[in-house]
Amino acid sequence: METSNMTTVLEHFRLVLYFDFASLAIVLYDYMLTLELEARHIWSKQQRWSLIRILFLVNRYMPFIDITFSLYNELLPTDRGCSFMNIFSGWSFCLSIALSEVVLTLRTWSLWEGRRWSGIALVLFYLSCWVPILILFGIFLEDADVHALRLPGYATCIIFPANKSLYLCWTLLLAYDAGTLALMLIAGTRSHTQLYGRSKGSSALLNTIFRDGITYYIALFVLSLMNIITVAMLPKEFVNLFSVLQRAVHSTLTSRVVLHLREQAEKPTLYSDSLIISYRSSEAS
Repeated sequence: METSNMTTVLEHFRLVLYFDFASLAIVLYDYMLTLELEARHIWSKQQRWSLIRILFLVNRYMPFIDITFSLYNELLPTDRGCSFMNIFSGWSFCLSIALSEVVLTLRTWSLWEGRRWSGIALVLFYLSCWVPILILFGIFLEDADVHALRLPGYATCIIFPANKSLYLCWTLLLAYDAGTLALMLIAGTRSHTQLYGRSKGSSALLNTIFRDGITYYIALFVLSLMNIITVAMLPKEFVNLFSVLQRAVHSTLTSRVVLHLREQAEKPTLYSDSLIISYRSSEAS
């Protein structure tokens, strides 16, 4: 590789590293902002163990492990370490996003009042998107060219993709988020209509689910599109430019979903009976 080209490639990898540090900063900053809510609604003695609580803790604390290890290995790389961390951090990011989507899907299911047919449909939809994602992502990791680059005053892990399968992963994730958002909007509109007809007021719990859902899905759409454009159009050393950022945003937004729902559910306010029953059912599962 020519010196000028090598310099450009190194500058690109340095930019990716900066985005990775920024992603860790986002996770740390949001953690400090929501630590009081976590202590009140997750660690309280009144809170019992449930699937939602376990998913919350995994989603909440895994970024501190995989992002930190990934950054450490990028700053002090070895050939074996780069290969291992590419596999470890890659699968950790992918599975953590998958778990985050489970939480968001349960939130959508609660809007459909926990009906059995809607749960089956959401499970089938989830599997139809995430099984191909896991297969394509495994192909991407296996074929990627990974090695350590050590130069005077600079060292990092170099990752060059051998195929475009990651592009398809982000596309399927975007499709899944679009589908769940559509289902959430349909169910949320119906719930609002029923609630207004009975009480002439809106439920704070329903508003929290509806407001957070729209806001969060817009953020996830933008990041997925950024990743698709990056993989499809930019030089291949940018393949992971926004990957860690997407993982960080998924973690922080999903944590806020759980905390906001628990905060609103404990307030003495008027709720739709079917909504509160389905939400508590998802908490107990």
